[in-house]
Amino acid sequence: LKYGLSNEKNFTAKNVASVAVDPKTGQILMMVGSRDYFDKDIEGNFNVTLAHRQPGSTFKPFVYATAFEKGYTPDTVLFDLPTEFQTTCTPQGEPINPDAVISSSTACYKPENYDQKYLGPISLRNALAQSRNVPSIKVLYLAGIKDSIDTAKNMGIESLSDDPNQYGLTLVLGGGEVSLLDLTSSYGVFANGGVRNRYTGILSIQDSAGNILEQFSQNPRTVLQTNIAETISDILSDNVAKIPAYGANSPLFFPGRQVASKTGTTNDSRDAWTIGYTPEVVVGTWAGNNDNTPMVKQVAGMIIAPMWHEIMAVALASTTGETFVRGAIINPDLKPILRGYWQGNETYFIDKISGKLATSTTPEETRVETSTTNIHSILYWVNRNDPNGPAPITPGDDAQFELWEYQIQEWLKSNPQASTTKPTSYDDVHTDANKPKITLLSPRSDAQYVKDNRITATFNVASRFPIAKANYYLNDELVGSSDTAPFSVSFVPSSTNSLRPEGNIFKIVALDIVFNKGEVVIPINIQ
Repeated sequence: LKYGLSNEKNFTAKNVASVAVDPKTGQILMMVGSRDYFDKDIEGNFNVTLAHRQPGSTFKPFVYATAFEKGYTPDTVLFDLPTEFQTTCTPQGEPINPDAVISSSTACYKPENYDQKYLGPISLRNALAQSRNVPSIKVLYLAGIKDSIDTAKNMGIESLSDDPNQYGLTLVLGGGEVSLLDLTSSYGVFANGGVRNRYTGILSIQDSAGNILEQFSQNPRTVLQTNIAETISDILSDNVAKIPAYGANSPLFFPGRQVASKTGTTNDSRDAWTIGYTPEVVVGTWAGNNDNTPMVKQVAGMIIAPMWHEIMAVALASTTGETFVRGAIINPDLKPILRGYWQGNETYFIDKISGKLATSTTPEETRVETSTTNIHSILYWVNRNDPNGPAPITPGDDAQFELWEYQIQEWLKSNPQASTTKPTSYDDVHTDANKPKITLLSPRSDAQYVKDNRITATFNVASRFPIAKANYYLNDELVGSSDTAPFSVSFVPSSTNSLRPEGNIFKIVALDIVFNKGEVVIPINIQ
């Protein structure tokens, strides 16, 4: 009631609704169908949690999940630029044939982001976390409208049509109508690692004699790959990725708790949503008007997220604090464009200290993968139906290629710094000649040591760069480390776990400030 009144005052949103579901069982934990059932002025006698409304951006995770299943990754980069998507129009947004009869299916379509800003290259992780519209439409095109519908229906959005032509590319922005109950329940699949438990509001029905007429029976069904569900949860709970859109301490953030969430607002400001979850509970909230009149134009984070936060805080107080499993690590063998190297499809390694090409002596700490400059739309590098397959021979055969490519090439004219040149020389900081040269002073290979007596290790070193650290090993067990000159340590052999009756090996490894490594190994006689 509190939020319903404040929303009516601030946003002309007279009604609110909320649902909570246990994703592990599907059981409905809470359902509030309107602000006040008895208030006729707000059409309160209506359960809006069952009504079909446009979900706005809360539909985006289903599309991204479909794209990830096809081989795209959270690191894959698309361009967030003003883009025309109607193939009967020019990249500038003008009809190719101005004399043609314009219909809803041929009208130019150049959607905007909610903030009317465009960020250029952006990873799918950040595009979803920050709910960027333009890259999300591109994700839908790559994932496929029909396949995205199938994903959503399998996860519990039962109201969607099987006909992709009914929605077009607006589907990812909430073009299909859903109920709050279906939407909340379907997010339970993400919360439950890809397993669907259809919602139920009945545990048991008994007659007057105590006979059970209906009994809850769980029927779990895997509808999404586990690693895909985990990846979506990882993104939606990534507060750092959300900061540019929501700020560091938004109503979506719970310090010390892992909570995934997504907001959504329809373009006509008739519906505002916030859906969020942990592995133990899913809470969905909605604000708007039961008579479908629009609210004051505002993002859902302002309208409904504060109420969602308060409900979720109560729910979290009665949960165990279970956390999400981290999504699978991205395969380093994937083609570069799928791993985020949008500057080109040929990658190479440089040494970040010298800025030159890495060599076999360049340490892992200073090796950085980068790519040649050959910047194009992702459609230049991948066949959208087989992203892991070979690149298209003629990318222009894709109907969207020219529309996407034009904006990227225009962007490059204003961002020349995006182009880089591959070095021609090789790392001359990390070479064999520059490795520290160690002269061991103690212990010595020709001496005998007693296992219970302390041994002090010391050395002299010749090095081009100052020494930063020395590590000491007995039979590959670290027995001491020093980052202060003269870098000596002492140890008692019998206190280690690796002492052998005979054949012991002692090693010193010295690292300089640029990670050049020198080492010396000797046999050591310990009685």
